Amino acid sequence: MADRRLAILEDLERTEEEVAAELVEVDELYAACEELRGSALDLVAFLRGLPGERASLEREIEESTQGLEATADAAEQAERELAAAEADSDPERLAAARRFDIRARDALGVAERRARDALSRASELEAAAKAAEERADELASRARELADALSRRSRVAVEVGVRPGPGPAEIAEWGTQVRAALLVARNQVAAERDALVRQANELAANAVGEPVAAMSAASAAELLRRTLERS
Repeated sequence: MADRRLAILEDLERTEEEVAAELVEVDELYAACEELRGSALDLVAFLRGLPGERASLEREIEESTQGLEATADAAEQAERELAAAEADSDPERLAAARRFDIRARDALGVAERRARDALSRASELEAAAKAAEERADELASRARELADALSRRSRVAVEVGVRPGPGPAEIAEWGTQVRAALLVARNQVAAERDALVRQANELAANAVGEPVAAMSAASAAELLRRTLERS
């Protein structure tokens, strides 16, 4: 009888190992899904705001260019006035011309920085847009791989194993469905594991003749082996 119980426990031990491995796989799929879904949502938000960002930068570039032209004209005027004042013998005119020249050159420097900054940010935005296109292709490829992996799992709904559309919004929506399906699958696997543990603990308690602390099927089998060795 004891040998029979040990054989059952060893079978439960093997099954528990399989279920534990499946639980790890489901958790890995869930983590992959969440990372993919989060990346897709970030990309959706970026692409949604891209037209507005472009329009805003276009206005800023236009305004900064106009401002630069105006300050450049003022700087040239100040330079001409300073040259004329230096040729004149009026000290007050020279002092005023120098102040005007300093202010004009300072304003020109600010306008030049503003124009450069606007162009630089526009360039960075276009680089980010290009990277977003590449990112979208990468996400679509990863979504196909994940869908193929899900299609081989019997515990998840059939529809989540179907490849989503290539767009980030489609991937994000599909990822939400996958997330829900994997949570259901994980609950099923976890329930099976808990049932195995309860059965193993009941057999162990019956074999040793007293209640035992909650333990895995492997620990229950080891407990029964030690009990058999002592008897």
